[in-house]
Amino acid sequence: MGELVLDQAAVRVCAALAFTLAAAIVLARLMPRPARAGQRAPVGAGCDTVQGDHESDAAHLLMCAVMSIMVLFPTRVHAHALHGVLLAMTLVFGLLAAARIVRNRSPRPGQAGALGYHLVAAGVMLATMSGHSAGGHGGGPGTVQMTILALLFLADAVAVSVAARRGRRLWWAGHTAAPGHRAPLGVLPHVIMDLGMAYMLAAAVFG
Repeated sequence: MGELVLDQAAVRVCAALAFTLAAAIVLARLMPRPARAGQRAPVGAGCDTVQGDHESDAAHLLMCAVMSIMVLFPTRVHAHALHGVLLAMTLVFGLLAAARIVRNRSPRPGQAGALGYHLVAAGVMLATMSGHSAGGHGGGPGTVQMTILALLFLADAVAVSVAARRGRRLWWAGHTAAPGHRAPLGVLPHVIMDLGMAYMLAAAVFG
């Protein structure tokens, strides 16, 4: 991941904790919300609703796990193994997004938006790691390309946050708020993913 990551142990730990928080939020909205005594379960409770997008949630959990490993153990991760994992994730996310579009004869942008976002993020990580090997870094995206990508992820984090504060949802941001929570909390995993991607790209640029 570069010298920047290696020299910033506290930042790496904070990044891993942020990914853990994002995963916890995703898991929390998958848990069924029991009805109070004498009341029916609230509409949208549990994971059988639009909030419970199993494929997107699984993609997010996988991304959080992989990114946590990358920031916590930048020198211990086997480059070829990580490359294989990222390649498999990219292919699976692409197939799931395509299947979701095909499954809906009149697809709307939001139907594959969250999976499309994870596909892009996994593809960016795959491209970034393509130049890494046990012998060092050679090839892969250039400094300019990675800087532009980092700025795009930062801009996306700002756009999603502002939209959530205004009670809106950008179609590629995936979930709205989990039942019983405010909208900003619902998009927090997406924002954390954006910031994490920007940090990892910056590490690749300056490392």
